[in-house]
Amino acid sequence: MPANEDPQLRAGDADRDDVIIVLREAFAEGRLDQAEFEDRLGRAQIAKTYADLTALTVDLPPNNEAVPERSTLRLNTGDVERAEKERRDMKAAWASWLGVGVLVNIIWFATWMGSGPAPYYWPIWVMGPWGGGMLIWTLTSRFEKPSDG
Repeated sequence: MPANEDPQLRAGDADRDDVIIVLREAFAEGRLDQAEFEDRLGRAQIAKTYADLTALTVDLPPNNEAVPERSTLRLNTGDVERAEKERRDMKAAWASWLGVGVLVNIIWFATWMGSGPAPYYWPIWVMGPWGGGMLIWTLTSRFEKPSDG
């Protein structure tokens, strides 16, 4: 609840959502047990006034980071969207690598069948470096931290 608001004013959905975030943080930190959390969560969802919401968090320590600002929520949504795009891009890149790998192996096999002894396995020069680069990209992308912008 904003400090300058009258406790008897009606709370909005955004106010209830902010309190729910604080309650989830408190539960994650072990400040509330399962029963308390569920009880307060239910009361937060039906709270009518700022006073109703304040009563749910009055015994929890203040934590300025517990309620992210709206711009932070947008940044986190952007991070999720970027991660999803990177997963799709990575999946498409690996599918391309596999498709080309199958194609060059078919070509190599066809030349082998027509020439007698097994020829030099040249597809390794197509699949190897490309696959090595893809492997490095896959392994390093899982440990990157989200950027600020």
